[in-house]
Amino acid sequence: MVAAGTMMPLVGASRAAPVASMPIKAITFDAFPIYDPRSIFAAVEQRFPEQGQALSKLWFTKLFPYTWLRTTAHRYVGFEVVAAQAFDAAASTLGVAATAADRDALVAAFAQMELWPDVVERLGEFQQLGLRLAFLSNLSEPMLRANMRRTGVERFFAAVLSTDRVRAFKPAPEAYQLGVEAFGLKKGEIAFAAFAAWDAAGASWFGYPTAWVNRLGQQTESFGAPPTLAGRDLAVLNDLLYRSD
Repeated sequence: MVAAGTMMPLVGASRAAPVASMPIKAITFDAFPIYDPRSIFAAVEQRFPEQGQALSKLWFTKLFPYTWLRTTAHRYVGFEVVAAQAFDAAASTLGVAATAADRDALVAAFAQMELWPDVVERLGEFQQLGLRLAFLSNLSEPMLRANMRRTGVERFFAAVLSTDRVRAFKPAPEAYQLGVEAFGLKKGEIAFAAFAAWDAAGASWFGYPTAWVNRLGQQTESFGAPPTLAGRDLAVLNDLLYRSD
């Protein structure tokens, strides 16, 4: 087994290996291992040059706890609504004079993200191996599909799974169950690629072989979850595909 995140070739010699010999038959992706959220931060800083960095940080600090609160309280609303509410709260806290038009444009930026540089090559390699791929994200399906159409990656994905389908944001188990139902596979046959440590923990608890694609070098956290492979790009998924256990 290679070290997590090592660039192990998936084509060439590996292509001859039958998919049936691999325990993993499909991969589900959070949106952010595929799409770079820093374009959203840049949009915030462009509108608010003096306070943009602080506003971006506080917005994202509030955003995902808001999703967890709504799921726990069974008060689900779509991601766009939660993102707007979290933005308003962050702007108010910092005293930023943001208009409704500012907020709406920045929420819309979630549907205008750019791909990470390694994505197209890696998705093509996974597809050549016969792996079925899907998004499994808190973002709405329209957001995900808008990003896919603009960046030309629709051809790689067999399914686009938004938590809107079950009205429960990750890390709720019913959100991760979407992958099992979409593929008709066992949990252990579906890899999950997470961007955030909490999402990696949730997917691992659910039973997915999980890779933490730690693109931004976030600090390691311990949630008492099962072991998760970690790396800085999609190459970390190789260890899940070729594991020997």
